[in-house]
Amino acid sequence: MQQFRTALAGRMTAAILASTLALGPSQAQYLPTDQQLQTAFGSAYNHLGLMEYCMGKGFATAVDVANMRKSVVATIAGMTVTPAALAQQAVGRRGDIVGPQVIGQMDSSNPARPEEVREGQTMSLADNARAQKSSERTLCRQMAEQASAVVEAAASAASDP
Repeated sequence: MQQFRTALAGRMTAAILASTLALGPSQAQYLPTDQQLQTAFGSAYNHLGLMEYCMGKGFATAVDVANMRKSVVATIAGMTVTPAALAQQAVGRRGDIVGPQVIGQMDSSNPARPEEVREGQTMSLADNARAQKSSERTLCRQMAEQASAVVEAAASAASDP
């Protein structure tokens, strides 16, 4: 779900940017800052690296990685990405989550929020899975399903007149 939200945020950011340019400077206060955009882009690249990690562990397929890559492309939508945001992919390839982001299912009944890796934190996917009483395999499947849903939604949106 988080990946889907991230992808939608990228599309929405592009739409907001376009409408703000059309409406004028008075609307500019509602745009995300460059830092916020780069943080979102870094999360998207970290997700891609995590999916590559999952494939290396046998928990994901090449199709899953391809879908995640398509999801990242949809999120970025031709915008400039800093080297620091791009570097998050390598961190994900090592199996590490870089916050802020949510990996796994949101569980509002658990006030500890083990699925959430907060800004400035790094946590291994294995530790995150244990905190959720889950497994890396399960978290990898969830991320793969989310990426697939983003790709399907994008394809559906592109085919709508």
